[in-house]
Amino acid sequence: MPEVSVIIPVYNAEKYIKDCVRSILRQSFEDFEVIIVNDGSKDKSQEICENLVCMDSRLRLIEQENEGVSAARNRGKNIANGEYIIFIDADDVLHPCMLESLLLQAKKTDSDISVCAVNKVKEGSREIDKIEKASFEVWSTEEALIYLFQGVKIESGVWNKLFHRSVVSEISFYEGKKINEDKYFLFKTLLKVDKVVFTPARLYDYIQREDSVTKQAFSERWFDILFFSERMYYETIQCFPQLELIARFQLLQANYTVLRKTFPFRKIHNDIYQHIYNDIKRIKIKGIEKYLSKQQLFGIYCIKYFWPGYVLMRMISMNS
Repeated sequence: MPEVSVIIPVYNAEKYIKDCVRSILRQSFEDFEVIIVNDGSKDKSQEICENLVCMDSRLRLIEQENEGVSAARNRGKNIANGEYIIFIDADDVLHPCMLESLLLQAKKTDSDISVCAVNKVKEGSREIDKIEKASFEVWSTEEALIYLFQGVKIESGVWNKLFHRSVVSEISFYEGKKINEDKYFLFKTLLKVDKVVFTPARLYDYIQREDSVTKQAFSERWFDILFFSERMYYETIQCFPQLELIARFQLLQANYTVLRKTFPFRKIHNDIYQHIYNDIKRIKIKGIEKYLSKQQLFGIYCIKYFWPGYVLMRMISMNS
């Protein structure tokens, strides 16, 4: 039985999957299995993956109809054999000591989730960082949730985190949603652990590509942010009522972000736009001002108390 299971969902990743898998096979730690789940790719991903599997007995290839990244991750997780599980995106690459570092710090601190910092690089400009010293921090569940909601230290994605299988065995990625489904999965796992270990070493290369979802023009998938932010708010105050302020901040920030993105398309999505507007007016801002930037604070106050001013401000911003 391998110590670590690496799960890679693949959809039309013919340009990237080879580099991703090779970065895993070059790891300083060798006791792992790699489960590649081809999610109905229409390019040459399947052929490339079949060739990769022939290179190393630790590689396994699973095929399924196109059901989305969450379904692919769930499929891989359910057949994984490792004591620890990590989810990697097919278009990213790992530092050679990533798996070893995450595993060592998980065992050293008896933490069920081990996290590393992320190296965000533009496509074609990747350089491997030299890791001088493997320092780390240990967080309580509350601290980790605060960092997650603030958007600092702990990334919302699952790809730079090693999970003990006992934590994720009964948690699944929410299928049918396109954005923040991984953040919600991470949130659910944090509710089950006592502590999280983090190293500031940038061991995961997140390749920023021009065609990524976060760089695309607005689409209805952005409404998924609201779906998950509301769930996280109510589940947080149920489990950790003392974190209501930071949970409310992430809820308000999510609504404000989606309102801004929807503004140019408000006539097309009038019903949900009005719903978001009403939610922002309803959510109390008292106590969470310190978490908001000056620009966010000004925009939210305009929405709450002087809507024509917000409309004018957004029109000027769009035309500048």
